[in-house]
Amino acid sequence: MTHKEFLAALLSGSHKFTGSGVNHEGESFTATLVLQPLVGGSALMFHYVATRTDGVQVHSEATLLGSDSNGSLCLWPVMVELPVVLPHAQKTLTTSADGGISVVFASGAREDMGAFREEITIRLKPSGALVYAHSWGMPGGDFAERSGCEFRPE
Repeated sequence: MTHKEFLAALLSGSHKFTGSGVNHEGESFTATLVLQPLVGGSALMFHYVATRTDGVQVHSEATLLGSDSNGSLCLWPVMVELPVVLPHAQKTLTTSADGGISVVFASGAREDMGAFREEITIRLKPSGALVYAHSWGMPGGDFAERSGCEFRPE
């Protein structure tokens, strides 16, 4: 599977999702995800909002997914938790035995304990469900998966 096929798979499926997950503080949340095709399907904008059961919004993100100047997939997330936009380059693209597709995007090397580093994983399941997960490590801290949500098509 190529990155173009992954993008095509996202474009051909549902563009509205709802789901539930857990954030980095162990709080459960419900979330919505809307995929907005851009410029004839050459890129996608992800609009992701997570809300705890008490109505408090715990995450808001708008992320551009498209190809960089080298032709690889890249994410440009804008989220409330980060004061800057950190480009996340495609690190891996794998296909599972059941036909699912998973892409990991990274900003910084996970081993570099001297800096903030993050990976965002997008997994498209054969059922059409979409998993969106954030893993990160603060400077001097351990790198681990911190939050994730499994979305179902509406």
